[in-house]
Amino acid sequence: MARKRIAVLVASIDREYQQDFASGLVSAGVQNDVDICIFNSQGHMNVAISTNSEVGESMIYDLPDLDEFDGVISMLATMGNDVAYHKVLEVLAPLKESGKPHVSIDVPQEGAACIMFDDAISVSELTEHLITEHGVRRIAFISGPSNSPVSRARLEACREVMRKHNLDLDDRMVFDGEWTRVGGRKAAEAILDSGGEIPDAVLCANDDMALSVIECFNEHGIRVPRDVAVTGFDALREAVMRGLTTICRPIDRSARKAIEILCKWIDGTPPEKSEYLLSTIPIYGESCGCSQNLEHMNDKLRALGTERWNMETILTRVSMFSSTLAGVGDEAEAGEKIREFVESWGIRELYLCVDPSICRETAEAAREGELYPPEMLLLYGTRNGREYKPALFDRRDLVPALQEMRKNTSCLVFCPLYYRNRNFGYVVMELGSGTGAALYSVLMLLNGALISLFLQTNIKNYAATIENMAVHDIMTGMLNRRGYMEQAPLVLDQARKAGKSFTIISMDMDHMKRINDTYGHLKGDEAICRMGKCLEVLEKHGITPVHISGDEFQAFGIQNSPEEAKELIPVIRESLDRMNREDPWISDISASIGVYSAVPGEENGLDEYMTKADREMYADKARRKQGRT
Repeated sequence: MARKRIAVLVASIDREYQQDFASGLVSAGVQNDVDICIFNSQGHMNVAISTNSEVGESMIYDLPDLDEFDGVISMLATMGNDVAYHKVLEVLAPLKESGKPHVSIDVPQEGAACIMFDDAISVSELTEHLITEHGVRRIAFISGPSNSPVSRARLEACREVMRKHNLDLDDRMVFDGEWTRVGGRKAAEAILDSGGEIPDAVLCANDDMALSVIECFNEHGIRVPRDVAVTGFDALREAVMRGLTTICRPIDRSARKAIEILCKWIDGTPPEKSEYLLSTIPIYGESCGCSQNLEHMNDKLRALGTERWNMETILTRVSMFSSTLAGVGDEAEAGEKIREFVESWGIRELYLCVDPSICRETAEAAREGELYPPEMLLLYGTRNGREYKPALFDRRDLVPALQEMRKNTSCLVFCPLYYRNRNFGYVVMELGSGTGAALYSVLMLLNGALISLFLQTNIKNYAATIENMAVHDIMTGMLNRRGYMEQAPLVLDQARKAGKSFTIISMDMDHMKRINDTYGHLKGDEAICRMGKCLEVLEKHGITPVHISGDEFQAFGIQNSPEEAKELIPVIRESLDRMNREDPWISDISASIGVYSAVPGEENGLDEYMTKADREMYADKARRKQGRT
């Protein structure tokens, strides 16, 4: 029986909150024998420096066909921008009609079972605590994005408690911190610039914003909690260690609950209710004026120590590979450098799936309206020491290894790779060392390798195009005089070594002056192109035609004997006659033709062959002119 497969749509999987959720997914996946595919965008939630690549990041949600999965988990509340938020809504919309088992975390959606947290209860309790225990009267609130129901619920819970105490939450003291440290700092600066009194307390909708508020206040000589209390939400390790008053969500338990609901639903037992509520717990610390809660500190301290060690290792590896990966020149070198990188990072399972056109000329491009081509290239793949050779695969398979039978369950994370508006593909990694705090660095390094590969491929293609243009006639597409002078001596040398006849055919079109004078030079150019088209027949005989200039043509190649070379004259004339019969034009196309063919000796050069072929051509011209007379 095939193992169940669950798709998870999330953003910023490298953050602590999402990592805890992912850990719950892994344990539940093992317990329930379920494979999990996490489709992740980084967005501007990931780091302190915002990114303008919302569109590039959200492309990853177009990759999976959710009909191919047994169930879906969505985490809309983690989307840090409108582009990703609405893209996920768009991708999830068909599930309402199909009835696909779907669990939404935090955000109620039609047709889905929703797992919610009693944020309002804990925020209410925390607000009550600040008012009754610490005498707070003036409160500022830093929320997440306005499109987030989670953020709005936390804000409204604070308002409600303040109303109960006949206090007012001034709308001018409500700020959108975007869930980020940068956003939190901007909100803190706005509070300081407001010109009024500093509020008694600043409630933040998550810990990242709260920590940046405290740092900003400290820089301006405002002491926490002596001058102002600050609180957060999520109980991040750093927050608890720094004594932040916050609220703990059992996010890992919500992941296990989601898998439990989906497994029963897939097996034919739909959920009994549309909403499941999990409790949250306030943790009081020094930032509101309470004593530090030591109950949570030891576990957080151990985790923080490990995280610091990991970050030092990450910085070392980034330093080692940043220049190496950013300088790859071709597909083979890219695979080799990425292998070294993956081994150094200790990533047990990774698949680099790219648009083949970034490194191969004959790749099928993405169709209109699609972000990924029908065939993707597995540029590099490894799983537990086994390496996969570069190969094309059907995009609908997501990654070739996903179709293999596995003894144990898997949890893979899919992340987009791109540069500006150019979609490179995606990387797939086992949830673990590469997808934690290191994820942003891993993605940037891989992206650097693909940018280099893409640019080097394009440079080579452009160089080849320029070289091709230099040796080919722009009007007829035939080899031009320069190309002839480069290639003909090489063929002559081959004939000399093989003891075969090097052949030159010299051709001069008839009555070109009359065509130009009567019909104009555009028609003259068309006549030249028709002549060139007729000469393509020579290529079947191993002879390369050349447009020397104007109405002059030549051809060169190797024949077995001079007699065989002479037989090419009627081949050319028959080609001209056929075109004149089957595609009549304003004038018949004809030419005077001369051939010289002989086995070259050491003393024979190209000029000699050209001179003798021209002599034969002029003799033919004279005969034809006398015949017409």
